Amino acid sequence: MRAEYRRLIGLQGVVTVVGAAIAFFAVSGLAAGSFVFGGGIVLASAAYLAWRFEQGRRLKKASPQWHVSQAYVTAFQRFLWAAGMLVVGFKLLELAPLWMLAGFFGGQAVWLAAPIWVKVENVK
Repeated sequence: MRAEYRRLIGLQGVVTVVGAAIAFFAVSGLAAGSFVFGGGIVLASAAYLAWRFEQGRRLKKASPQWHVSQAYVTAFQRFLWAAGMLVVGFKLLELAPLWMLAGFFGGQAVWLAAPIWVKVENVK
């Protein structure tokens, strides 16, 4: 796995653990578990994306059309995964919706901050 993905997944993990600790001490164990579940959805999704990226990099003879079609398939699979796991958390596990979404959006926010973080490191 490339260093960028390891750092991204590591930072998402840190955000998930810190957010869960805050939720545990500020609210309850259910809130912390819900936060971890939401963050875990994002972590699994990022790990899957990294795996698919590496899989595509190894195929040197694949056409550009194949890579584009695989990008669409991967995006759709990730969407289904996230939506399905959110439904599982809401309906089957009956987790705290606010805290589960906070964990999910907290992990997703790392995706937004990652390009800024990389640019700052390249300036130094």
